[in-house]
Amino acid sequence: AVTGAAATEARGGSALPFTGMLQSTEHVVSEDDASEVRHLDGTGTATHLGRFTLSADFTVTRATGNATGTATWTAANGDQIRVSVVGHGDIVVFPTVTITETHTITGGTGRFADASGKITIERSADIVTGLSSGSLSGTINLGH
Repeated sequence: AVTGAAATEARGGSALPFTGMLQSTEHVVSEDDASEVRHLDGTGTATHLGRFTLSADFTVTRATGNATGTATWTAANGDQIRVSVVGHGDIVVFPTVTITETHTITGGTGRFADASGKITIERSADIVTGLSSGSLSGTINLGH
């Protein structure tokens, strides 16, 4: 829970630091010669969420490694943060891919109903197993 000066700032609409860790699995839902539609399920811990789950759907363009999509972050109490996602992945040494994603907060439910902000995820993925892990950082404005 946010207390003291941070709670006062949040009610005033200030951007609060958002950090945490994530573990996830992803798989191909559909594909063609140009792109893949992928689904990701993740879990982790983060400030303002505690333990959370993450569900994302995105399209990866094969030629560029760029991706776009949407995701929902769900806190342990069920409150949700909804985001739009843009990202990019680079193969380091097959099968390891480094991925950077920007999650732009578009709203949510419960205490996140008026939320805004940006979360960056830096993760490393094994494209054979679909397993990945990484860290997240950014800011969240709770809007109240």
